[in-house]
Amino acid sequence: MPAANLARTVRDHRIKTVLNLRGANPEQAWYPAERATTLNAGATQIDLAMASDMWLSRNQARTIINVLDTCTYPILIHCQWGSERTGLVSAIAELLRPGGSLADARRQFSLTYLYIKAGDGAVMERHLDRYEQWLRNGKLVHSPEQFRRWIAHEFRPESPSREEWPYDPYPPVIITRPGPTEPPTAQLADEGSVSRK
Repeated sequence: MPAANLARTVRDHRIKTVLNLRGANPEQAWYPAERATTLNAGATQIDLAMASDMWLSRNQARTIINVLDTCTYPILIHCQWGSERTGLVSAIAELLRPGGSLADARRQFSLTYLYIKAGDGAVMERHLDRYEQWLRNGKLVHSPEQFRRWIAHEFRPESPSREEWPYDPYPPVIITRPGPTEPPTAQLADEGSVSRK
């Protein structure tokens, strides 16, 4: 999203958090422009590196839930095209929402959001297939608590996943909050240290 459009969206919708699923990319022109626009508008920037052609690692899945639990709302979630990674995180938000359903989560993967179940990006929707299969096998009904239990104790990514890497060079999440008078500061947070401010 171009910086001018982002500024207008943050202002018009009173966005408090921008969740960037492409991760921090300071060497690419779009990233410093987005970060500056977000912070200048008074919102918090959260950078979480995901790949649309890989399963979430268990650490990534837990981190996403923690971020969604602790960030300040309203939140704008985006990736490069807004369909695959954004679809998965939006689906997770629906599964965590009281009254949210698998059907609500699956609607995040639709043509409305330019999602086509084809190619590498189809792996994002398969996370929901795995969760639904786990529910069915256990004769369980979806609830936010069941989803949290699945992520915390039962979820195992398929291949490819960052869990297969010898080490993961990306931090789980980077949170940058706007400062009232000083330049914004970045905070590197592990999955247990994200806090609402």
